[in-house]
Amino acid sequence: MWWLALSLVWWCGTSAIPSPGPPTPPPPEEWKCPEIAEQPVVECSCDMPHTLRCTGDRTAMKIIGRTLRSLNTATVSLLDCTVQNVSVISEPLLEGVALHGLVISSGEIREIHQTAFKGLTAPLQALGLPNNQLLSVPTQALMSLPELDRLDLSGNRMKSLDAGSFKGLRNLSFIDLSNNIISRVSPNSFENLPQLKILRLRGNRLPISVIMKLHPLSTVEELDLSENNLVGPLEPKTFPKMELLRDLQMSHNSLSSIKMGALQGLLNLTSLRLQHNQIDVIEDHAFSHLQTLVFLDLAHNRIVAVSGASLAHLDKLTDLDLRHNFFASAYGRFVLKHFTLSDNPLNCDCSLSDFAAWLSNSSLSREDKSTAICTTPPSLENGLLIEVPLDDFLCGGEEQDAPVAPLYTPYKARINLKDFKYDGNTVKLVWGVEDETSPYTCDAIFVYEEEGPSEVLIESSRLKCNSSEMPDPKLLHVTVPNSIQLQRLHRYRYCVVLFDAGQSDDVSLILGCSDVIPLVQNAKIQTNYTMKLPKVISVQANLSSYGTLSIDVSVYPPSKCQLNLAVLEQNALLSQRKMNCTEPKYTFIGLTEGPYRVCANVIRPGPAVDFNKPRCITVFKKETKGFTTLDVAFVSIFLILCFMVIALIYGVRKVLLKPKIQTHQCFLPPECDDQVQHNRYVKLQATTKL
Repeated sequence: MWWLALSLVWWCGTSAIPSPGPPTPPPPEEWKCPEIAEQPVVECSCDMPHTLRCTGDRTAMKIIGRTLRSLNTATVSLLDCTVQNVSVISEPLLEGVALHGLVISSGEIREIHQTAFKGLTAPLQALGLPNNQLLSVPTQALMSLPELDRLDLSGNRMKSLDAGSFKGLRNLSFIDLSNNIISRVSPNSFENLPQLKILRLRGNRLPISVIMKLHPLSTVEELDLSENNLVGPLEPKTFPKMELLRDLQMSHNSLSSIKMGALQGLLNLTSLRLQHNQIDVIEDHAFSHLQTLVFLDLAHNRIVAVSGASLAHLDKLTDLDLRHNFFASAYGRFVLKHFTLSDNPLNCDCSLSDFAAWLSNSSLSREDKSTAICTTPPSLENGLLIEVPLDDFLCGGEEQDAPVAPLYTPYKARINLKDFKYDGNTVKLVWGVEDETSPYTCDAIFVYEEEGPSEVLIESSRLKCNSSEMPDPKLLHVTVPNSIQLQRLHRYRYCVVLFDAGQSDDVSLILGCSDVIPLVQNAKIQTNYTMKLPKVISVQANLSSYGTLSIDVSVYPPSKCQLNLAVLEQNALLSQRKMNCTEPKYTFIGLTEGPYRVCANVIRPGPAVDFNKPRCITVFKKETKGFTTLDVAFVSIFLILCFMVIALIYGVRKVLLKPKIQTHQCFLPPECDDQVQHNRYVKLQATTKL
């Protein structure tokens, strides 16, 4: 709704300026909010100049129209009405009224007569009919608004768009059809709209086949297709030719991969948002046609690797978000200003050394660089990639004595490989799952093959299980599918993916990876260690109303060691510090409301053990409340009532104790002022956001 209000402020300001030439008209009158209030029929207020917001019943629109027609000048530019018990708009209720913007919402409107918007004395620029029950675009009613620039039909029940849905609306530059149930769109639905720049189709049921069949949208600059039924790969012909498109949003879909030369018709795209999909592969030269891309969001997917070849041709890319994926490695060098790689199972071996060198020497901020955290090998677990010495990037058998490394995540229990068996034909794995993980379901298994200094994903397969149907949920038995062609004596890493409590979303994602294991019969792995090392036993944190987060960590037994202290907000790493175990206190400043997740664990070389898992707490902002006007009113009323009760008790007691001289007494209650009124102020909020 903010865009409508700002636009109308501009319209009002410009409309008050006369065209040049004598005579000079008098200055415009000061804005005054029309007084419209007939309880309980209608009540109106103004929260900004030239904007009138009203609520009422089915007769409210007639009263509002009659009042606005009586005004001498057009003082209202935007009328925002929330009405009740209205399912049909069957007559021109605002005939003779001059408006630039109109919003009508009842939650029940399913039909709009073709004369509903006729008779307006000024060309309507913006119309909103959000959160109603419209089954189709009210084409006939809109044909009387040829100057319409912005149209909001979000939150209705429309299932399809046909070729004539926007007939006659050649001036439309903005269309919002979000949160309907649209699954069918005629290929030429948006033709004959030469001014269309912004198209929002978020939250519908559009399949990718509908998008592929659309006729070229030569003028559209922003397109939102988030939360639809887009399934499958992004290919060169997925989109029609859209030469001016700059911003494309496709988050929260089921896209599976990005093919070579994808989106070839989008030559001027600068922002591409693909977070929360199921993308696992980005082919080499996938973005060869997107050389103008500046911002790329690939967070919350299943991507296992990214290389310079897969991001080739993106010479202008400055922002890359790769949080919450399955990265074990990354290759290549990139030119970026912002880069995020948090919540990925990075394997910090020699295959990552080139990338680590680039990351350390890049111009990225310390915060961005700190999002790359090692998961394996065990000696580097939880360490920042940029702080790993180059000599510590080992490969293959150089760390044979290390145990199978669990995957570190700050919110989920870990999964550890407890047993590995290979009988010459089949690989069987036994994973240990901690109690906090149950109940859970299985999602996938990934197998990487070691090739020189690198690891290559050779297979990803669906994995089905349900802990509620298992005799012992703490032990997960997995058989590597025979479809995965493994070769004897080659070295492989195995990773499993679970979902907590049966929820298939990123919040409940649980990962576990083994170490690189040679494919030989009865290969031995080492999983148990008993070492008396210091551990974090408690974390205390306090977030003041001024945004200061004070943290105090207790470590036992006391020892000379280092702590890793992390502050996270909404699953993203906000800040990370190293501190001595002997002085485990730190204060962060400049934080907002929260909540924040504060995690601390001891940093140590050598093998990882269970009690090295970080201890975390959630902290909220401490609010400092003062007395509000309402508090003062309540206290005043309470004191007055107390005084009246005391006075009444005193009076009754005096009467009862007074000698009875008269046989009849009369009690006259105090007079009540019938003129006392209780005024109230109601601030109406916008009913829609465009």
